[in-house]
Amino acid sequence: MEFIRSMQPRLLGYLRNNVPTQEDAEDVLGETMVAAVRSLKDFDGKASLSTYIFSLAYRKIADFWRKRQDTVALVEQHRSPLRVNSKALEFIELLDQLPELSKQVLMLKYQVGLSVGEIAQVLDRSYKGTESLLSRARQQLRDIIDDTGFEYE
Repeated sequence: MEFIRSMQPRLLGYLRNNVPTQEDAEDVLGETMVAAVRSLKDFDGKASLSTYIFSLAYRKIADFWRKRQDTVALVEQHRSPLRVNSKALEFIELLDQLPELSKQVLMLKYQVGLSVGEIAQVLDRSYKGTESLLSRARQQLRDIIDDTGFEYE
């Protein structure tokens, strides 16, 4: 139980980038934690516990969007009172141009810090398929950056 609580800040950061508001992220975090506690008895240990919990979060995000009919542009829904510099907002807008799965794989790798094997488990894909997906997502992002001339200082 303590391990699950220790993961909350990292998990909340991931959720915050996948739902419109801080409140939504906190709600999805709560649902993820409840699901983790309820399903812990079924955890088979084939993946790490953190991978297991992120896979639950990934599914709870999908549930959130299935329940919510209207979607709002990321810039309009973005990060309530937190201060984010304009370059970071530009980069987030670039990420939003990616297909959803590409965006997710990049976030799980570079924001959350999961390995390719862990991402494969979260997305329920093969290791090689996930490796290819990550490679394509990186290239898609490079292409978008090249097309827009985005430069991060």
